[in-house]
Amino acid sequence: MSLLSLTRAGLLLTGLLASSFSIPALADGTIRLNFGVYSSNKPSAMVKVYRPILKELEKNMTRRLDRNVDIRMQIAKDYDQGISHLINGRVDFSAFGPASYVEAKRMNQGINILAVENVKNSKVFYGIIAVNKNSTMSDIRELRGKSFAFGDEGSTIGRFLSQLELEQADIRAGDLNRYEYLGRHDKVGTAVGAGSFDAGALNEKTFKKLVEAGEPIRELTRFPNVTKPWIARSGLDDEILAALRESLLEVKDQKTLAALKIDGFLEGSDDDYKVIRKAMDNNSIFFEDREEVLISSRPAGHAEPGMQAAVAGGQLQVDMGNAVKIEHSPDLHHASEEGDHHQLTVNITLPRSLFEANRNGHALTINLRIPEHAIDDPVPQSVGD
Repeated sequence: MSLLSLTRAGLLLTGLLASSFSIPALADGTIRLNFGVYSSNKPSAMVKVYRPILKELEKNMTRRLDRNVDIRMQIAKDYDQGISHLINGRVDFSAFGPASYVEAKRMNQGINILAVENVKNSKVFYGIIAVNKNSTMSDIRELRGKSFAFGDEGSTIGRFLSQLELEQADIRAGDLNRYEYLGRHDKVGTAVGAGSFDAGALNEKTFKKLVEAGEPIRELTRFPNVTKPWIARSGLDDEILAALRESLLEVKDQKTLAALKIDGFLEGSDDDYKVIRKAMDNNSIFFEDREEVLISSRPAGHAEPGMQAAVAGGQLQVDMGNAVKIEHSPDLHHASEEGDHHQLTVNITLPRSLFEANRNGHALTINLRIPEHAIDDPVPQSVGD
C-alpha cells in the first residue's frame, strides 16, 4: 500500500472514530462548535471574512436550540490540513472549495453538505486565468511555451479546473516552459503582476480585489466553477445539524454577506459537484505525453491485423507533413547490409487536433511511402484508418 493510501486510510479511521464524539458543552450548558477553513488568503483576511457570519450563526442557532451557542474559528495552514481537521472531527463544520469537498467525501462518506454559497442567485462563479497588464497575449492558446502559476495542488480553480481549461486548449504540462504551485490565490496574482510568471489561475473574487488594489494584472480567460459548499462532519448531532443548516439558509444580513462576497446560501447536494469530480478524475491527462500511434512492421506471416508487409531494411519515409516526429533505429542500415530481418518500429506522434477531428467523423489515414529497392516483396504503400 502506498504512503498516500496509508495516510488516507488513517484519516478515514480517525474520521470514523470522530463520528462518536459528542458536542462539547460548557458548564453553563453552552454548546461549543468549531468552524474550520483553510488559508486560501492571509489568516487576518480570513478572520475578517468569516467572523461576521459566525456571529450571526451563533445568534440564529441560540434562538433555534434555546441554548447558548459558541462558535470558534480554526484556520488550517493548507488544503490537506483543512480536510484532515474535518475528517478527524477536530472541527464540526467547514467551508471548503469544491475539490476539497470531493476529496473529503471520498475519504468519509458520512460528511454532509449543509448549504452552498449563492452568487447572484446561482451556484456558479468563475475562475480567472490572468496575465500581466502589459502582456500582448489575447488567447489562451498563446500560453504554449510560457510559464504558469497554479494555486494549491488541491485547489478547484488553482489546479483542477485551470488545468482542464489548458488541456482543452491543447496545452499540457509538458507544453509549458515551467509551472509552480504557489498555494494561495493572492500569491498567484501578485506573482503574475510582478512578472515572475506569464500567467496564473485564481478565483474571480481575489482577482477583482487585487485589481482594485492596483495589481497590474488583467483577465485572459475565465471558466465556470461551482460555489463553495459548507459541510458538517460525520456524526454531528442531528438536532444541531438541522439548526446549523436552517441558520445558514436564513442568513440575510447584507454586511455579513458582503464580507463573504456572496448573496446568501442555497440548498445543495453531492450531485452539484459531479463536474468537479470528473475534472479531478481526468486530471492525469494534463500530465500525460502526447498521443502516439505505434506502427510496427514485422516479417511476412507475422503481421499485425491491418499490416500486410514486412520491412527488412532500408529507409522508411512517413509522409504526414510537419505534424509528425519519426524515430528509427540507428542500426537499421547496418542490419540491412547483413541481410538480417530485424523489426522496424516507427513512433508517430500525432497532434491532439487530429484525434478531435477523427471523433467528428473524419477519416484519419497514415501513409507510409517505402522505396521499392528497400524490400524484396511487394508492400502496400498505405495503412489506413
